[in-house]
Amino acid sequence: MKYLHPTPTDYPRDPLRWPFWLRCTAVVVTSLANFVGNMAGAGISVAIPVLMQEFHKSQSDATQVLTFNFLFLGIGNIFWVPVAMKFGKRASMLCSMAMLAGMLAWAAAAQTFNSLVAARCLIGFAAAAGESIVPDIVADTSFTHQRGAMMAIYVVLISGGSAIGPLISGFMVSNTSDTWRSSVLLCFGMAILDLVLMFFFYPESNFDRPQESFDQSQMLQEFHRSAKIGNTQTEEFVEDSSSTSTTYTIRTPPMSEILRPVSYNSDLNFFLAMFEPLKLLTHPSVVWAIFAYGICLSPQVILIFTMSPLLEAPPYLFNTSDVGLMQIAAIVGFILAFCGGGMLSDFINGIIVRRTASRFTVFRAEHRLISIIPGMLIGPAGCILLAFACGHQMHWSAIAVGFGLVSFGTVYTPNIAITYVTQRHQRDAAKCLVLINVFKNLVAFVFLYVAVDWVNKNGYVQVYMIMFMLNILVLGCALPLYYFGMRNQVEVL
Repeated sequence: MKYLHPTPTDYPRDPLRWPFWLRCTAVVVTSLANFVGNMAGAGISVAIPVLMQEFHKSQSDATQVLTFNFLFLGIGNIFWVPVAMKFGKRASMLCSMAMLAGMLAWAAAAQTFNSLVAARCLIGFAAAAGESIVPDIVADTSFTHQRGAMMAIYVVLISGGSAIGPLISGFMVSNTSDTWRSSVLLCFGMAILDLVLMFFFYPESNFDRPQESFDQSQMLQEFHRSAKIGNTQTEEFVEDSSSTSTTYTIRTPPMSEILRPVSYNSDLNFFLAMFEPLKLLTHPSVVWAIFAYGICLSPQVILIFTMSPLLEAPPYLFNTSDVGLMQIAAIVGFILAFCGGGMLSDFINGIIVRRTASRFTVFRAEHRLISIIPGMLIGPAGCILLAFACGHQMHWSAIAVGFGLVSFGTVYTPNIAITYVTQRHQRDAAKCLVLINVFKNLVAFVFLYVAVDWVNKNGYVQVYMIMFMLNILVLGCALPLYYFGMRNQVEVL
């Protein structure tokens, strides 16, 4: 007997009644949209010297293909999430991926720098859809005890694209006649592939779930016993605290339902939905998540933006493919963060639930914040190492280790922050994610827009020591959130 939250309903289109393989597949194929978008966004970073030579631009000008892509990656969330609410998440994801493929084709064929920058802006705009929509898909299709691991899949793929992209592009720029255009065409092919996968393996997951009525104390005590829904065709769930239980049948949607393109919501005001999330800026937890994500993301992306000129100059004299290989350090950091930010977080929360079941009547989102402690140590430590490794031209392996540490922080902390916010404000999860993705990209954009000139003028030591202090300050704010949240006995919405 399994006490699951949210409780599956008897409605045929409830996504929690999908078989486990379909729920996982839906998260993976939609998260791949983020992977492709970020791979396309960051992959061209290793080609900055090539772009400078081809279009006769300075380093600061050439990096505009990266910075403005990043800016529109945030702005696009304002548009795509209301589209998902009005016409369905499936329609929004399919349209955005089709647009991404078209803009990648444009970028590959661009003959002028302004044309390339315009295409890159629209690539960012199209890639923005998955940033806020996929975490909401996780909330649609996952039980509470599974969301940490599912969110880790999302965060690893969205962050992994920014590491895999430069790694692959480094070899393609060095060894193909079309240099950076070949890597863009590769992303175009991947976008088409993911478009097909989403078409067949992501049914619409929008579902107006009825407000539940259940004994939360009993659910808390049994929360850690919940298991994955998978191979069997029926599962038994306790609906309330009585002895009566109801059996829910695992239901695979028919192909006609999977291929349904649009789920229209006639009651939603599209333009009101675009600005409605702003009211959530009054919640400290949302504001903290914005800055936690943006500040933790900036150290890694600043290095991606400036790595090619740093390592291709003396004393390193790396070629483009060697610069791409530095992304292996980031990939290692991402993998470790995947284990820590997802599986370890869920494990820690299971322990907390068992130990506090007798004292608390609800499972609180603030419990998630305890898992952020490793992120407060590892990410900032990477900032210190990069400050001196890059600033004093230490051995390249020191730069690689520092890169891996900040990459760990880029995945680990945002995963916990997003899981905390979506659990803390479950009814407004989609709106929270819009704000987080818009403003965290704006926070990071401020640093990235001035990154090249800042590094050239003041050096890596100043830049990364400031990043270190900002990381400590922002992550330290999790302590008052935990303290006041627990003291006020805030329940998961």
